[in-house]
Parts: sequence; C-alpha cells; structure tokens
Amino acid sequence: MKSYGQFCSIARALELLGERWTLLVVRELLCGSRRFGEFQRGIPRISRTMLSARLRELLDGGVIVREEEARGPSYRLTAAGMELAGTIRELGTWGQRWLPRSLPRGELDLEALLWDMQRRVRPEALPSEPVLVRIEVSGAGRREARRYLLLRRSEVSLCSDNPGFPEALHVRAPLQVLTGWWRGDLSIAEARSAGLLIEGRRPWARAFPGWFGRYLFAEIPPVQP
Repeated sequence: MKSYGQFCSIARALELLGERWTLLVVRELLCGSRRFGEFQRGIPRISRTMLSARLRELLDGGVIVREEEARGPSYRLTAAGMELAGTIRELGTWGQRWLPRSLPRGELDLEALLWDMQRRVRPEALPSEPVLVRIEVSGAGRREARRYLLLRRSEVSLCSDNPGFPEALHVRAPLQVLTGWWRGDLSIAEARSAGLLIEGRRPWARAFPGWFGRYLFAEIPPVQP
C-alpha cells in the first residue's frame, strides 16, 4: 500500500480506500454482495487477481471480515465498513448531480445493468404468479444480447437461457436507452420514444417499470447550467 506520508486523516484513509476498484467493492457489499462471484457480476471488468487483492487489502484494513460457509467463503462489512455507507452515498449523489449525464459507449455495461436491476426488484409489487421477462438489448456487442429475468416474490433470478417458464413479457431496447431509464436520465415515456418496447400481457407491461426501485440515485436531478 502506497503512503502519502501525511498525518492528515483524509490522506491516510485514501491510502486504503483510494486505489482503483476499492470503493466499488465496498459499494457491492453495501448493496448485498457477499461472495466472489457476486462481486464479479456487480463489477464485471475487474480481474479475479485484482478483486482478490482488493478484498485482501480491505480485510487487512479492518473494513471487512471473511467467513467460511458450506458454500465457500463470504465477506461482510465490519462496523468500520458500514460507516462508509454515508461516504458512498455522498459520492454517488455528487456524481449524479455534477457529472455529465451522457454516457460514452465505454461506460455502458449490460451485465452490470441487469445485475443492478435484479437486486432492485420490489417483491411486494410483483404479481402473485411467476413472471418471466425476456430482455433483448442492442448495442451491447456484435449481436443483440438476450437475457431472462424470472420474477417471483420469493426469489429473483437472472438467466442466460429460458429456465422453463412461458415468456410473459418481452423487453427490447438499445443498451443506452435502457441504461438511461434505469439511471434516471430518461422518464419511461422518453425511453419508449427512444426505442424501449415492453410487450406482453397489457396490465403487466404497464406495471413493469414499477416493479423496480430503479437505480439508487435515479431521483437526483442534474445541476442546471
């Protein structure tokens, strides 16, 4: 760990937390990730080697603890780690308010988007019966990407293949549009005008946007120039 060589508590905290990816690992823990694979789904572009290194540094710094379970190791925040929740929230708020809202292609990531959508489902808003949503996204690679979101009040699953349920809803959109709606840059009406289609059983198609809590900072408006 590199040192700034200063007594200042900001400098000392940045020695532990200021390395690339570190605060994103903390973000994932605050959002409920516990296992190595879950961190990778929330931060798809981090390498296994780098993720291992960041977890080890957070362990050594007393920010997280590792617990051995039947399914393998898991991680959780200590009291020191939980106290970072306010810092993460303020950083997200600042970024949503002050940074440009247009997203370059390099900042669009389908896997991170769908992982966030999966964990932000509102189970109490779902129908009593399971709903399988086919999601087709253009602009995520050479070909249109297809994923399946199985929505149940007891469990939400994100799958690459149809898990064996009838497809009740079909969501189709450019990746930039779906991301813009999720992030709060576009209203649902604006997203529909820009290419978002939600097809299927009419009451469910209308209700679909309300089944999610949406992105944590979606309600924070940008600063007007």
